[in-house]
Amino acid sequence: MGFDAQAFLERYAGAYNDREPEGLRAFFALSDPRFAVFEDFTGELIEGEAYSAMLEAAFDARGRMSFELLRCDDFGAVAVVHALQKIFLEDEEEGIGEARIRATLWVKTDGDAPRIVSAHFSATPSAAEECGADGCGCSGRILEG
Repeated sequence: MGFDAQAFLERYAGAYNDREPEGLRAFFALSDPRFAVFEDFTGELIEGEAYSAMLEAAFDARGRMSFELLRCDDFGAVAVVHALQKIFLEDEEEGIGEARIRATLWVKTDGDAPRIVSAHFSATPSAAEECGADGCGCSGRILEG
């Protein structure tokens, strides 16, 4: 049976939503020397030990996570998952908000359980960045042939 990316993402989001740092750590190959996460927000490449410590913050998180699977390419021992990670925040003072994050995950699938060995998280562009200055839907650049 092949890797089920949708089920993997649902379990990952469930561990976050249940505020289980240890359960969340189980989704990452933190001890693998190749492990690294790059987050555009911080501009840093984060290795296993540091990322493990960062996952402790899930205990205090207020948002609810979900994923929209965009694509998964399964290469047998590794799968590359492209998804939109969504975190819904509800605050009495600030109202309801949503963070949308592009997630590219390299998942080792040849062990006992799938584990993320490398990931890249980046913010989705704002509507203004996506549409360009004139709102036409292009990037605002003129391509010459």
